[in-house]
Amino acid sequence: MRETKRPIRALPEPRGLRLLVAGELILDRYVSGEVERVSPEAPVPVLKVRKREERPGNAGFVMCGLRALGASPVALSVVGADGSGQLLRQMLNAIEIDTRSIIVDPSRPTTVKERFLGSVQSANRATQQLLRVDEEEIRPLAFAAEQSLIDRLDVELDRADGVLVSDINKGVLTPRFLRALIERAGERGTPVFVDPRLTEDFSIYRGATVITPNRFETERATGIRLDGETGWHAAASLLIERLDLKACLITLDRDGMYLLEHDGQGHHIPTTPRDVYDVTAAGDVVLTVFGFFASSGEPLLSAAFFANAAAGIEVSLHGAEVISRAALERSLACEDDMFERKILPITELVDAVDRERLRGRRVAFTNGCFDLLHTGHLRTLSFARSQGDVLVVALNSDESVRQLKGPERPVCKAAERARLLAALEIVDYVVIFDDLRAEDTIRAVRPDFLVKGENFHNSTVDGQEFVEAYGGRVIYSPMLDGQSTTRMIERVRNVDTLLLSDPPAAAAK
Repeated sequence: MRETKRPIRALPEPRGLRLLVAGELILDRYVSGEVERVSPEAPVPVLKVRKREERPGNAGFVMCGLRALGASPVALSVVGADGSGQLLRQMLNAIEIDTRSIIVDPSRPTTVKERFLGSVQSANRATQQLLRVDEEEIRPLAFAAEQSLIDRLDVELDRADGVLVSDINKGVLTPRFLRALIERAGERGTPVFVDPRLTEDFSIYRGATVITPNRFETERATGIRLDGETGWHAAASLLIERLDLKACLITLDRDGMYLLEHDGQGHHIPTTPRDVYDVTAAGDVVLTVFGFFASSGEPLLSAAFFANAAAGIEVSLHGAEVISRAALERSLACEDDMFERKILPITELVDAVDRERLRGRRVAFTNGCFDLLHTGHLRTLSFARSQGDVLVVALNSDESVRQLKGPERPVCKAAERARLLAALEIVDYVVIFDDLRAEDTIRAVRPDFLVKGENFHNSTVDGQEFVEAYGGRVIYSPMLDGQSTTRMIERVRNVDTLLLSDPPAAAAK
């Protein structure tokens, strides 16, 4: 089986895209904390709440992703006349998403998915979902609300560069509304990209430009088993013919994606090997990224490659996380370099650390120049990693090393030093900082354990007062005598001096 190679590495420059997003708006709510005991009233855990978080989900998540890529999303959906619906509109407005075509329907509640997450005791480990509570109404929209949505179509489609449909079958996307949306978009030549619901009948999407079903959805709708390229091609061909599509993009989990265009040309896009933690929102990410780039005029194959890369990032995270343009660019740039994915700018590192904490992981932190990596460094790093579940290494930039060590340092540039550190299995994240002190980086990361060499025991440690103020600990690592970059450089210079002082004949003996 031949695999399609990625044709391009760099993302095209963004331009102002106005994209209409139709689908169910969900409020995702997360309540997390610690479980220290069993209730005396019943054999159930007692959750001591530490954090509450609310985010837009499903179509709302798609719009947040489009905004992160540089588009101007427009919401076409329905919420209830309640506090959750008001909160969703406020959150979307805060990131400049147009909410004027969100219809308020007093007869149904805003859909809310509330998840309760608990960690084991005070160790803050083994976070898992204890319970999910859904508040929803899945019956189809009443005629008045449905007609209100349809009445918004002409004004929104006249200004749209593309339409993304996120369908989770909660009653908002009725067959009548979908037919009006697809037909009126077709009249204007506006592409429509659909992430379909789980159903045996995809005829409600007839006339769309591209649909992006997953493996299970495709098998159910076509009756064809997707166990190889023959099955992928047959199923995609059937959907293109039945639904009059321009293309079909099937997401195949571990097998990547299969894109078949109307001319019969098929492309298998394999996954890049990653640790898969959570497939939540992977389908939403594919719709977001594929729809964004396809609407911007990129070839469908290029848009599919970008979507595949973004989905690979998403499944390596926990929960639904918006993929930024910067993260996607970095993933494409280092697709053949697994180590560079650990090297993050401070803003993305903070987000990554927050996700680790949501999983109940404790964060250890150490910092330094790490110029000419040696066994002393390895001992410090190994010790630091043993203190927590995740190790963050903050690395002095080249300029700060010069100011600290002199004009002849560093020997290795920051990019090289960062890659060497990232190549170590015991290191989870690397960040480069420009200041002489690591105080600001420590304040941003808020580590549970701040680790420094024992030679700092009687010195002022950057961030110590800050870390200890919120209950974190400063721990001193044992060191190997005689191991330092300065001594390594001196030994190399001594060897060079000896070689230069020996006559060639003597050196050859």
